[in-house]
Amino acid sequence: MNARATLSTVRMPGRQRLPAVPRRGAHRWLGAVTPEIAGRDLGVDPLLTAGEVASLLRVTKAWVYAETRASRIPHVPLGRYVRYRRSAVLRWISALEQESVARTRR
Repeated sequence: MNARATLSTVRMPGRQRLPAVPRRGAHRWLGAVTPEIAGRDLGVDPLLTAGEVASLLRVTKAWVYAETRASRIPHVPLGRYVRYRRSAVLRWISALEQESVARTRR
């Protein structure tokens, strides 16, 4: 008798057989939502890490963390983690730009 065939057909008493988890597209199978889908459905953009914000603004991560500690950059505290909404960071940059333009016109 083949050992593999025996193992696949033997049922343990009191245990249910679980469906196999697909390798690709598991997030859809589990009901999770990707950031791209969430942004379209909910009207919000995904949260960024400090490294992603640093690359977006072309500054260092240390600068992003320093601005976060000083509460000068919009951020979302998530326990011990900090995330940044892309649209809020872009609005913040736009507001800074407007302030600097208004100061130079005086």
